[in-house]
Amino acid sequence: MTPRDDLLKSFDLATDDPFIICWRDLEAGTATEELERLDTWVVWLAGRYSLDHKVIPPCWSHHGALIEELSALRTLWEASYLEDAAPSSPLAFHRELDLALRRLREWTSRLGCSRTEHRAES
Repeated sequence: MTPRDDLLKSFDLATDDPFIICWRDLEAGTATEELERLDTWVVWLAGRYSLDHKVIPPCWSHHGALIEELSALRTLWEASYLEDAAPSSPLAFHRELDLALRRLREWTSRLGCSRTEHRAES
């Protein structure tokens, strides 16, 4: 087992292909399971890149746009570290991460959620 396999296993992710999710098509039970898996990765991402609640609020899983963005970002991260990925793939991930963080920050600002308060979308 490679270090990548160990890392993906710790996130409960597949070790072969990127884990692409179409949230719109998931049944409620499956969506709950996938959110739990995504949460593990989001916690890692926030810690690894020192992201605060202004980028990813604690209630991110209650906001569709944040779920979609973070899920897509995780899929790109997975693809960037496949054995047959181009050597430039991790840099492409970081280029996209920069853009994603800008969008996350903007959405979180518009939502008005804070570290301690969740504001439902109207």
